[in-house]
Amino acid sequence: MPKRTKRADPFLDVREIVLVALLAAVGGVLSTYVGYIGNLINRLFGVPFGAGQLIAGLHVVWPLLARSLTGRFGSGTLTGLTKGLVEFLSGGTHGVVIVLISLVEGLLVDVGMGISRRQSLLLTMLTGAVASASNVFLFQAIYFSGVSFGFILVMAGLSLVSGAFFGGYLAWDLHRLLAATRLVARRVIEEPKPRARWRKHLVTLAVVIGLLAGGVYYYIAVYDPFAVPDAARIQGAVQAPYTFRYGDWIGKAITVTAELRGSVSYVPSREYIGIPLCAVLAQAKPTAKATTVRVIAEDGYEASFDLLSLSGDEAVLLSLDQGRLRLIAAAYDGSHWVKQVTRIVLY
Repeated sequence: MPKRTKRADPFLDVREIVLVALLAAVGGVLSTYVGYIGNLINRLFGVPFGAGQLIAGLHVVWPLLARSLTGRFGSGTLTGLTKGLVEFLSGGTHGVVIVLISLVEGLLVDVGMGISRRQSLLLTMLTGAVASASNVFLFQAIYFSGVSFGFILVMAGLSLVSGAFFGGYLAWDLHRLLAATRLVARRVIEEPKPRARWRKHLVTLAVVIGLLAGGVYYYIAVYDPFAVPDAARIQGAVQAPYTFRYGDWIGKAITVTAELRGSVSYVPSREYIGIPLCAVLAQAKPTAKATTVRVIAEDGYEASFDLLSLSGDEAVLLSLDQGRLRLIAAAYDGSHWVKQVTRIVLY
């Protein structure tokens, strides 16, 4: 079993600070893309949220890797905090709350990895599992939305499994791979320097390459860095595409009463103020070929509607929620309620 090298200096040196910064930056930028993958998984399972916890471990692999590479208590917390700040400042969809979530994950990584002086795969996987599952309970505590306790436990279970494999195992194998290829100094594990055996790391390499390739696609084809919080582009099969700005339509706002009924969530009936989507679409003058409306969020989540069914339906609104556009679909299930709308495409 590999052992930790004893370190006299408890503080991070310059090399380690740079390493933490690099891991946090990459993790923070990719976290928005990971959220996009989570939305795709949710749509695959037919739920508005929850199933995406299957890849929640990808959020904690960065503090785990920093802690493994430096062997210093505090490196996980610092990586988590910095990663959260990068994600927030780069337009992460969770807002400033993600800084707290990432900080707690990093702190749990430090506590878990600090239980033993021996760095083992089992300890790394258990630490990743606990750190990953913490996001479920923190998000529910902050954004409690009537989700049943049983479903919270299901989400936590998915996150535990993901944290163990996509967090713990991936961080462990990446550490071994980086050390074997001499890309990092072997200051943590004491053992003869082996040659890199790529076949042993095929799974990890495939995950990393897939994650980076998908990230490139997301930031080129999906993410819009110039999106305005209270605006959405109306485009596609329309004669007069334009950018809808909520402030320009405030005089046409109406009030509807609606309740969110999702397959796993429920928000009691309340009043919402917003602009009827049918009026917004009418100004764009849909072409004769247009039959479907896609309402797309900043993180890639989307809901589709039949254009004809929206005609004259004033219970489907574009509302303003904490400065961001939100689609309120009173007569539809919760999966059609879209937060942080940035595009509406007709085809």
